[in-house]
Amino acid sequence: MDKRIVKTKKKLTSTLLALLEQKPVKDITVLELCKIANVNRTTFYKYYKDVDDFIFTLEESLISDLRNNMINIKRNYLITYIGKTIESIKEHKEIYSKLLSPNGDKRFLKKVLYIVHDESINEWKQLLKKATEEDLENIYKFIVDGSTGIIENWINNGLQGETQNTTNFINKLCMSGLSSFI
Repeated sequence: MDKRIVKTKKKLTSTLLALLEQKPVKDITVLELCKIANVNRTTFYKYYKDVDDFIFTLEESLISDLRNNMINIKRNYLITYIGKTIESIKEHKEIYSKLLSPNGDKRFLKKVLYIVHDESINEWKQLLKKATEEDLENIYKFIVDGSTGIIENWINNGLQGETQNTTNFINKLCMSGLSSFI
C-alpha cells in the first residue's frame, strides 16, 4: 500500500480514537474527524462511506488478525479464543480500549467472541453429553456475557496484570460450569 495512504489512514485512526475519549461514536461526524485530522473529506470518502463504516473497517481488521491466530486450533475453541482475544487487546490496547469504551461500540467484544460459536457448539456436542441444543446455546451466551464483563473490567482497570491471569480466571469459571454437563 502507498505510504501516503497508510499515513492518512493512521491520522484518521488516531484522530478517531482521540475523539472517542471525548464523545460517543454516534456524535462524531466525518467533517469533524477530517478537520481535526487535517484530511480532505474527499479522501476520507475514497476509503469509507461514513464514520460507522470506518469503525467497522477497524473492527474487521482486528477480527481478521484474531481469525488468523485461530487457524491451528483444534479444540477448546472458545476458551482458547478468549485467551487470544485478551492477548490481542493487550497488544492493540490503544484501539481496543477506545472501541470498547462507553463511547465506542459496546457490541464489538460480543461480536468478536461469537466468531468461534459454531466450532465451540460442535465441540461441546461431543463432550457435553447431558446438554441439549438449547443448553449449549445458553452455555455459550453465558460464557460470552460473563467473559465480556470480566474483559471490560480488566480494560477499565488499565489492563492490569498478565493476560494469562485473566484468561485463567475465565477458564476456571467456564470449566467448573461445563463440568456439570459431562
